[in-house]
Amino acid sequence: MTRWLLPHLFPSTSPAPTLLRVSLTGPESTGKSTLAARLAAHYGTSFASEFAREYLALSGPHYIPEDLEAIARGQLAAEAAAEIRAHRVVFCDSDLLVIKIWAEHSFGICPEWILQRIDQQHYDLVLLMGVDLPWEPDPLREHPHLRQQFYDLYQRELREQMSNFAEVSGDSDRRFAQACFLVDELLRTTASPSTVAEDPMPYAPAHYTLTTPRCRASFATHGAELTSLVTTDNGLEYVWAGDPAVWARHAPVLFPLVGRLPNDAYQYEGRAYTLPQHGFARDQPFAVVRHTATELVFRLKHDETTRTVFPFAFELTITYTLRHAQLTVRWDVRNPAPDEPLLFSIGAHPAMRCPLLPGEAFEDYYFDFDHPVTLERHLLRRGLLTGQTAPVLNEEQKLPLNYELFADDALVFKHYDFTAITLRSRKSSHFVRFRFDGFPYLGLWTKGPGAGFVCVEPWHGVASPAGEPGDLSDKEGILRLEPGQVFSAAYTIEVG
Repeated sequence: MTRWLLPHLFPSTSPAPTLLRVSLTGPESTGKSTLAARLAAHYGTSFASEFAREYLALSGPHYIPEDLEAIARGQLAAEAAAEIRAHRVVFCDSDLLVIKIWAEHSFGICPEWILQRIDQQHYDLVLLMGVDLPWEPDPLREHPHLRQQFYDLYQRELREQMSNFAEVSGDSDRRFAQACFLVDELLRTTASPSTVAEDPMPYAPAHYTLTTPRCRASFATHGAELTSLVTTDNGLEYVWAGDPAVWARHAPVLFPLVGRLPNDAYQYEGRAYTLPQHGFARDQPFAVVRHTATELVFRLKHDETTRTVFPFAFELTITYTLRHAQLTVRWDVRNPAPDEPLLFSIGAHPAMRCPLLPGEAFEDYYFDFDHPVTLERHLLRRGLLTGQTAPVLNEEQKLPLNYELFADDALVFKHYDFTAITLRSRKSSHFVRFRFDGFPYLGLWTKGPGAGFVCVEPWHGVASPAGEPGDLSDKEGILRLEPGQVFSAAYTIEVG
């Protein structure tokens, strides 16, 4: 499975080192070795090859637990040797997580020292390789029929470890393009000074603007909300104006909740709380941490008021970066509590004008996916999931827009396999392209007949099912941060 943009993006618990470490992991015959070598050549650096292949090529395909321990030590040695030769970034073809899953499947247990090393290791990015490449038979490979099962194990392990991971798939060129995008963004963000420790600016006007020769973006401190995105050569506005008679928002940030709860209520540790649909961040004043011509950083922290509806300490930093005609939106959520977890969801809700030009209609537009997709929507009733699904596309690349498509509320997709979605018109060449990665949920929505906008909403979280309010820790899509941990995610909007 893939999504597109910054890796999941990076729940991390330690600052980035000078040398960035990128691991390629996942089931067998998913292109790890090929991609690692190609990335190393592209970035002019080194990579640690998969030691298991070297070891088994000499010892044969049969192995015992002690062999896996020897392979683990060899893999660590290969990584250390590659780091000595590396420049800026080092790539690791396989990692100890492969050994863990391999050992537990083959022998029911993984040596404790390997588990401890996994906990101690830090990768700045983990690329989880999808299983959509054809299986290539090899005497040293096992279990071709279990690749999806193993993939699910890798995904679960990475999520539980709060690893900085991104899921990549497609043919070799597509995987390479995805990986390069992710690594480039990683190199860019780690090269820039961190904004986490910066103090808010002493004076904060209500609105801010970012500009490049091609584009201008405007934002409100209320909700840290994108309010305008205009191409300068023609003055064309792409963001919905927020007409109160239709829908008064532009691009709200959904935090600490995505979607609706039954009765807008939940429990946590035996206490009952109420929280409105999509949380409260969109209606809060954000502090401005930094503002340059092309970057704007907002921050929101918990206070006594937020604690009455959401009993967690948090720090939400939102960074907007404008390059050419592309806006990158990055969230960093930190748990500042000394001894309590942070449970939350976060999502985007940007509304794009549709139609963009006079003389066009909503029905002249369509969503263009980056490859043919098969999709089913998860149905909503009164904002809650019904548990039912309905087909939307069957190996098709274009989704024509009409208001009837949204008669039953938003289109909600789970665990989709596309990496980009572009809003296009049949009558003009203008477009809005969204790229995102690591977002397990996506919503498409408009208000109803006559509404002149459509929303593309990548989410880390989703609405609750219909029924009685439940415990927040049991809610689908809820993320958990331990004290001091940081979760980050990002997506881009490109206009033209």
